[in-house]
Amino acid sequence: MDFDYDAIDAGIEPGGLRSRSNVRLLICYIMNSVNKPIKKDFIISAMQKNGIANYFEILEAFNDLHKKQNIVRTDSENDLFTVTKSGKLIAGNLSNDLPKSIRERAMASVTELLMQERNETENVSEIKKLQNGYMVDCHIKGDEDDLFSFQLYVPDSKQARLVKKNFQSNAEMIYKMMIAAITNDSAFAEQTLEEIKNSKKRI
Repeated sequence: MDFDYDAIDAGIEPGGLRSRSNVRLLICYIMNSVNKPIKKDFIISAMQKNGIANYFEILEAFNDLHKKQNIVRTDSENDLFTVTKSGKLIAGNLSNDLPKSIRERAMASVTELLMQERNETENVSEIKKLQNGYMVDCHIKGDEDDLFSFQLYVPDSKQARLVKKNFQSNAEMIYKMMIAAITNDSAFAEQTLEEIKNSKKRI
């Protein structure tokens, strides 16, 4: 529970964090749970997504943890950070001080953002401006080559951005529908996707 309401509460939802110490704690908890280097912007987005904490409080808490070496930058080019041993201790020893609802909301946001990040990496789409409209190039990456690709013409930039967003979110469903329609075999589409996923796990 937050007994020391010393954090800015602008933009946060009911039940959000109003204690600066709990904002720092949640950052350590998230990074320890993800257990891989992640971007500062990722943490900020995850904690802002469901109104968990104020943007400026998150930023200040993150910078303070970095200054105290509870988190360290591991990749300057990609702005990646990881939690240190001291940060892990904070997360492990004090995470129960955070309300369960906050931990669940934070990890739900993290999971959604990780899925979005994976989709944007594996399901690539590019918008190309034409003389009269836009062309959206969509690709599902396989091990070495494209597993599936197509181009779609749309008349304006708004529709182009919508196609790009929806493709990256629903690429597997689009692939299965197309393969099932072409081969008249939905099981074949499921099998192909599963083989691709399994091969990626072995790399």
